[in-house]
Amino acid sequence: MTAAPRSLSEDIHTRPSLGEELLRVEGLKVHFPVRSTILRRQLGVVKAVDGIDLTLAAGETIGLVGESGCGKTTAGQAILRLIEPTAGRVVFRGSDITSLSGRAIRPLRREMQIVLQDPFSSLDPRMTVRSIIAEPLLVHGLGGNSRGRRRRVDELLELVGLRSELGSRFPHEFSGGQRQRIGIARALALNPQLLILDEPISALDVSIQAQIINLLEGLQAELSLAYLLIAHDLAVVKHICDRVAVMYLGKIVEAGTRDEIYETPTHPYTQALLSAVPIPDPSKRGDKQRILLEGDVPSPQDPPSGCRFRTRCWKAQPECSTEVPELADRGEHGHLNACLFPEMVERSS
Repeated sequence: MTAAPRSLSEDIHTRPSLGEELLRVEGLKVHFPVRSTILRRQLGVVKAVDGIDLTLAAGETIGLVGESGCGKTTAGQAILRLIEPTAGRVVFRGSDITSLSGRAIRPLRREMQIVLQDPFSSLDPRMTVRSIIAEPLLVHGLGGNSRGRRRRVDELLELVGLRSELGSRFPHEFSGGQRQRIGIARALALNPQLLILDEPISALDVSIQAQIINLLEGLQAELSLAYLLIAHDLAVVKHICDRVAVMYLGKIVEAGTRDEIYETPTHPYTQALLSAVPIPDPSKRGDKQRILLEGDVPSPQDPPSGCRFRTRCWKAQPECSTEVPELADRGEHGHLNACLFPEMVERSS
């Protein structure tokens, strides 16, 4: 006979105190080889993520923002080792998980979960909601017997605002917002400390988005969760995040507190992104100047020399093509910037 699965309460790690460092990312790189379809010869490398640094504390929310294709989703998956990093370190609660074997990383995987962008494609249409949410408990041998797992699933459904009796239904019987609640319940099944939220509301109707954001904020307060929010909607990021990191072509170009990024952006790319965000106060809209970026985002297989943003930057100088700007504190006391000619711009709000 096999041993009965351990109950969830017997196997929860001690949770860190609020503000204690939970995650540290150092020099993370993810490069994908490009090969010829005929000769299978390597033609180059796509530098999807090309050396990023992040820290995240318990109970904190960091927004990782940028245009589509900037590498933010790849970075999130590499942090969880759903994609193997090419270089760098991911340290979670003091353990360098990039050097751990599959078996050794298994206990830590329970502490880090992901909520995907499309709530429909992330749920198996052949499984009931109850089976979908209970699956992580079965995989990790938690939750006790079937009655204990059922009780845990019922708790999770209620936690995300769904009635427990809906557990017998299938994903196609739910709306988009309800499916995302199911995805969140599944991510919470193992009592994680960190959730990576990969565009969690971008596939939902506008009328539902605020409900999911409010749910995430409530869960964070109740469960002391840390969030890494991957998003392109800067209005949502401003609402929910404590700190923000702006990503362009595989690199972080600016990072700081929410107020620093939104009120005094210093990198021209950040300034361009924020210029497109609507201003709620109609009386101030006439003062706003939209910054239109010329050209397309360069290929990550062949990024520009020097500063990667220089081909679209209105402030570019000759030295921008030869000198790679480091992400550094340029006198803003923790407000990091990767621009040779940073300029603080007050933004109306």
